[in-house]
Amino acid sequence: MLEHYSIEAARLAYGERIIRCTNPDPALAQDLLSLDGQIEKAALWLACAYAKRQGDPDHIRGLLAYLFSHVGPLNLERRAWLVEQIERRQIGLRDLTQEMLVGTYLEWTHIFRLTGRQFNPSRVRERVRRLYEQILQESQRTELGGGGQPLEPIPITR
Repeated sequence: MLEHYSIEAARLAYGERIIRCTNPDPALAQDLLSLDGQIEKAALWLACAYAKRQGDPDHIRGLLAYLFSHVGPLNLERRAWLVEQIERRQIGLRDLTQEMLVGTYLEWTHIFRLTGRQFNPSRVRERVRRLYEQILQESQRTELGGGGQPLEPIPITR
């Protein structure tokens, strides 16, 4: 059986794949992401993946890049290197990895440069939050009634 940390690593890897725009269909990834029974953790990544498909993908990718960059202790050397790459337009969202982002504490101006335009991060977070709640509700409904069908959140209008 897979260890808990393996599933957690799979969830983080899926988040990175969302940023890089290489993630598989969320309906296909749902079983793996929730294999340890922690649907709440899986639902976050599924919500991001569904939101990316329903709205502007770069907004979700930018939000995740921002969030990954605000994890862990500040790494000034990594931050300086990444900010320089972003400002010179030598790196894009597809190039980013968790290792590159963690501890860089990017500002929204850097994220907007990566996405090529400004957006409202609060609106994007709210869309992800609503999808997250829908996924959890659907998960509870499916557990109570059986079924085991892949989760498909109701589309949310922007």
